[in-house]
Amino acid sequence: MARWIIVWLGLSLAAGCGARDEPPTELAGLWSTGDASCAAGVGIRFTSDAIQAVYNDDEAETLFEQPRYQVVTAGEDFRVRITYALPSIEGHSRRPGAHGVLVLARHGELIAPVAHSLVDGLTGSARMRIADDPAVTALTLQPCGRHAWREPLRGLSPA
Repeated sequence: MARWIIVWLGLSLAAGCGARDEPPTELAGLWSTGDASCAAGVGIRFTSDAIQAVYNDDEAETLFEQPRYQVVTAGEDFRVRITYALPSIEGHSRRPGAHGVLVLARHGELIAPVAHSLVDGLTGSARMRIADDPAVTALTLQPCGRHAWREPLRGLSPA
């Protein structure tokens, strides 16, 4: 009986490790800082593998790896918590469990960070940073193209 419990726990953990966390539909498509950037195809794309800065259709740079999305509130008060893996620095030891937490909230047609913290996996201590945080500038965004926040489009508005 104990063997079956161990096997079941092992399979449960293995199944959870490989699962991808899809971004919420509100974050679909390209997001950018303004209309000119949208027209040039420059902006931010939220995917299950990474949050990427997109320069052209074929060029992208990863900003945050392995994001896990959790919608806190939906609709007019949309808020999403994104937990992401911290990059490993070459030549330094990797801190197990270290991760970043970013909270984006809707402000009219825009999304913007309202909280950003870095969490130490060993001690659980968090360093919060919002003043002069480059993530605030990079992630204060508007949707490019058609989006339910801009106009009530059939099939795009939340049910």
